[in-house]
Amino acid sequence: MTFKEIKPEDFKKVVDLLAESELDISDLKQPCIRLFQIGENGQIAGVGGLEIYGNQALLRSVAVRKEFQGQGIGKKLVRQVEEVAIQSGIKSLYLLTTTASVFFQSLGYIPINRDDFAEPLKNTAQFAGLCPASAVCMNKELNTGYQQNYIS
Repeated sequence: MTFKEIKPEDFKKVVDLLAESELDISDLKQPCIRLFQIGENGQIAGVGGLEIYGNQALLRSVAVRKEFQGQGIGKKLVRQVEEVAIQSGIKSLYLLTTTASVFFQSLGYIPINRDDFAEPLKNTAQFAGLCPASAVCMNKELNTGYQQNYIS
């Protein structure tokens, strides 16, 4: 499996995967958003991103193609995105999910009260309206002294 950043001009490559996963794509081309893909032999198996505000970021647009689910690819993808976040000086990751809270809890994300979401991230389109108010809010503090390459 290879992991690499997707440039904004190539976002169209992941639109179908995000739509299949019922994730909103309307705000993806903002300069504060970085998207990444994991795959092999030129096929995208999964995608995930960071919406960065200072040393905090929203983990977003995490999706794995149905035919690749259940193989640990989602965990590898999130860990690689976390490594990028650490290397970028991000100390806290937040996310909103309507379907995958158990998955993210298995990766160390903790459910939090909506009021406890980081202030700069409350102004994102995801928080302010794209994700429903019923979405589970989660947080993970990153250990910036620990880095490991999860994909060989």
